[in-house]
Amino acid sequence: MLETLSTLRRAKTSRCSSWDRSGRNEDVWRIAAGSTCVLADIKGPGRITHIWMTQNKNYRECLVKITFDNASAPSVLVPLGDFFGLGNGLVSSYQSLLFSASANTNNVFNAGCALNCYAPMPFRERAVVELVNETDADHNQYFYIDYETYDSAPGDDMGYFHAEFRRENPFGGWGHEIPANAPESNIANKERLAWDNNYVILETKGRGHYIGCNISVTNLQGSWWGEGDDMIWVDGYKWPPDLHGTGSEDYLNQAWAMQPNAFLRNGSSICEQNTRKGSSFIPGDNGGYQTSYVHHLENPVHFTKEIKVTIEHGHGNHLRNEMSSVAYWYAEKPYAACPVPSLVKRLPILRDEDGAWTIDAKRQTCSREIVLNDEMKSLKAQWESNACNPRKLEEEFEPVSLSGWEWAGPFSVKASLDIAPDLETVFRPEEGLAENGRAAAEAGLWKPCVEMKDGLIDFARWNGCTFKPCICYARLKVESKDNAAVPMGLRLDYFARLWINGQEISLKRVDMAPTAPIRFTATLKDGENEVLIKVHPGAFGHAFVLNVGKTR
Repeated sequence: MLETLSTLRRAKTSRCSSWDRSGRNEDVWRIAAGSTCVLADIKGPGRITHIWMTQNKNYRECLVKITFDNASAPSVLVPLGDFFGLGNGLVSSYQSLLFSASANTNNVFNAGCALNCYAPMPFRERAVVELVNETDADHNQYFYIDYETYDSAPGDDMGYFHAEFRRENPFGGWGHEIPANAPESNIANKERLAWDNNYVILETKGRGHYIGCNISVTNLQGSWWGEGDDMIWVDGYKWPPDLHGTGSEDYLNQAWAMQPNAFLRNGSSICEQNTRKGSSFIPGDNGGYQTSYVHHLENPVHFTKEIKVTIEHGHGNHLRNEMSSVAYWYAEKPYAACPVPSLVKRLPILRDEDGAWTIDAKRQTCSREIVLNDEMKSLKAQWESNACNPRKLEEEFEPVSLSGWEWAGPFSVKASLDIAPDLETVFRPEEGLAENGRAAAEAGLWKPCVEMKDGLIDFARWNGCTFKPCICYARLKVESKDNAAVPMGLRLDYFARLWINGQEISLKRVDMAPTAPIRFTATLKDGENEVLIKVHPGAFGHAFVLNVGKTR
C-alpha cells in the first residue's frame, strides 16, 4: 500500500453517501421494513476502496449485499455486523488493516457503532451495493461508499471480492459434557472423519485465493472453546490436507487462549472475558461471546479448482456451542455467496435475567449432527465414570458455601503466560505464616469480600487486575467443634496455594479444565481455624470458590 501511495494514477475518485440532498442535516436513509435499498450502483471499470457505515441496531438483522458485473447472485451476502468483524449483534471498538469499528459503548447489543471496510473490490462493468432490512420496522442508515473509476478495464489477473456467512446453532458436536483438554476428548480426528465433521468456514469452486475470516462463538459450555485444528484442503480431498494447524487460537495467530487485543492481521473484536456473566467456576453461570479474526494478507491460500476451509470445534469436534463465521476471498469471476440463514435462525443466543442461556428452538440451525463412532462412544462412557466428571463428583459431594471471607491485594508480580506464575514471592499477608499459623493481620490490610454469589470470590471485581500478573489473598475463620477431617472442594483458574492454620495443602487437579474441582481433606482443630489462599490470575479470570463438603 505505502509503496504505491506516491504513484500518480489515471483514476477518478467518487463517493455515494447518505448526505441530505436538501442541503440540511438529515443525512440518514430510512430503509423500510422488509425492503432492500440500493446504496450505490457504480458503472465500471472501477474499484470500491472504502465503505463506512453507522447505525445503532440491526447488526444481525440487516444484510450487506454486493453484486459485481451483473452477476445473477451477490458475491457478498453477510449480516451487517459480521461483515465488518463484529459477531452476534454485539458492538465493540477494534482495528485491523481490512476492517475497523468504533463503538460508543463496547460489548453491548444495539448501540451506535461506526464500521469501516478497506478491502479493495475491483470490477469491470458494474458494482451494486445494497442493504437488506429484514426487520418489521424502518432502519436508519448512514453510509459512505468511496470508489475509483478507470478509463480501461483491469487485466485478466483481477480478482473479485467475496464474503459469505455461515452458522451452526448449535454445532453438532459429539461430547459437549467433556471440557476442553480432558483426555476423553482426544479422539483421532483425521482423514474423512475430519473432512466430513469439521466446521466449514468456506467451501467454494473456481480459481482464487482465500484471505481469511472471522469466527464467532457463543460459549454455552463455559470451558475453553478452542483446541480445534484448522484444516484447509486445496483442489480436492487428500490426507493430510494442504494446510493443517494445531489449534483454534493458533490459527487465529494467538496462543494460551485468546487475549483481549486486536492487531492489524489478527485478534479479537469481541473478547469473551468482557461478555461473561459470573465466573467460569460456577457451572451454568459462565461462558460468553467471542469474535476473533485472522487475515492472510501476505500469505493468502491459492486454489485453482476448489477450496474447503475448516476448523474443529473443540478437539475432534466434541463441543456443541453456537458457531458462526465470515470467509473472505478473491475469485477469477463473481461466484454466488452461500445463502444466509433466515432472520430468526441467525439471531444471537441471549441470556435471561439470571444470566442463564435461553435456548430457543426456533433460532437453531444445525446442518450436521456428528454420528458417534466406537472411539467417541468409548470416551463418552469413560468420562461418565471418570473421577473428574463434575456431575459425578457432585453426586458424591454436596458443597456448602463458606461466607465471611476477607481479601488483600493486589500485589504486583513479574510473570506472564509463557512462564510459571509467581506463587513463591512472599507478600505481607503471608509473612510469619509458618511461625504463627496465621496470616498477618494489621489494620487496613484486609477488606471484606462483598457481593458474593454461591461463595465466589472474584478478585477482578474489586481490583481491576483480571489479566495483569498479580497476587491476591483471601482468608476465612472456620469454627470446628472438635478435631475433624473435613472434605473440601476448590474451583479456581489454575494457579493458587492454600494453607490451613499455616500448614500448606497439596492441591492436585484431577483435570486440566478450570471448572474441574480440586478435592482434598482438611484437618481442622477444635475451635477457630484459619484458611488462607493465594491466587494468581489465569486465562479465565481471577477467582475461586472453596466449599466444605457433606458426603451424600
